[in-house]
Amino acid sequence: MTITEKSIVLTLGITAVALFAGIIYQVVSQVIDGSRYPPQGKLVDIGGFCLHLNCVGNGTPTVIMDAGGGASSITWGLVPSEIAKFTRVCTYDRAGFGWSNPNLTKPRTSQQSVDELHLLLNKAEIEPPYILVGHSLGGANMRLYASQYPENVVGLVLVDSVHENQMTPEMWNSLEREFWLYLVLELATRFGVLRLIGEMNLLPIIEDIKQEIKKYPQAVQALFDTYKSYYYHPHYWATYKSERANIKTSFEQLQAITSLGNLPLIVLSQGSKHPKMSDERFHYWASLQLELTKLSSNSQHIIAENSGHLIPLEQPELVVSAVHQLMRENLKL
Repeated sequence: MTITEKSIVLTLGITAVALFAGIIYQVVSQVIDGSRYPPQGKLVDIGGFCLHLNCVGNGTPTVIMDAGGGASSITWGLVPSEIAKFTRVCTYDRAGFGWSNPNLTKPRTSQQSVDELHLLLNKAEIEPPYILVGHSLGGANMRLYASQYPENVVGLVLVDSVHENQMTPEMWNSLEREFWLYLVLELATRFGVLRLIGEMNLLPIIEDIKQEIKKYPQAVQALFDTYKSYYYHPHYWATYKSERANIKTSFEQLQAITSLGNLPLIVLSQGSKHPKMSDERFHYWASLQLELTKLSSNSQHIIAENSGHLIPLEQPELVVSAVHQLMRENLKL
């Protein structure tokens, strides 16, 4: 065997050992994550996989909350605990996020999320009526749910919800270029690379969140390590990629919903422009939020003057107030 051949064999051997060590590191770390960050609620089997559901408080109607794209239930921050002071509230994690098992056998569209949420509520025996609350992409899911199960829904709060007409051709092209990145991140998590980089404080997305979260209450900051651990799971990135890849289908599903009748609706939208958002884009987003109010003849538009897109964290009291208003005024409870 020549020196070159020996070098190739040695390189391949070292690579194989490193990859194997990475896999072991990832598997062991995930087990540790499971014991260190146990589910806040319970896992409900809806047919071959489990979704995480966390219900607190007592009363009716029950408030059902769905978080934004790629986000888990803990991103609602202090909102659920405050709502629980006057009624029952249930947060859940869509398949593949938070503590929920992945379900990558089906494209991650809004309709798929609605179907799985409906199964979850039935399996967990969470009886209607419901007030639905959705943030960002969760708003699309809740809007679709309200249109398909109107007999179960008595109120809807859209928190800076996505809109089916929000994307420009340039944004669609940019989105498609992102998919290779999610594939790389998924592979990196399988071999423990992403976790290792993150724990060395060298992962930009984690470091950005760490800096951003410092401005929130201590109770919210305490959730950082739990939230960070989600990024280290391969199924997170596979699910996120599917959710993003199927966003056009989700928006097409929304286009059929032109009216929710007189369903009590509150549209809560951002009032503070992100530094990276252009003035033109900000005003267009605001116009789309106003357009959402036309879905119901019984709607109200509230602007969160001191918040960007993350209203549940920046002005949680507005989300709580919107829910309380639907119960007290619109629903005459």
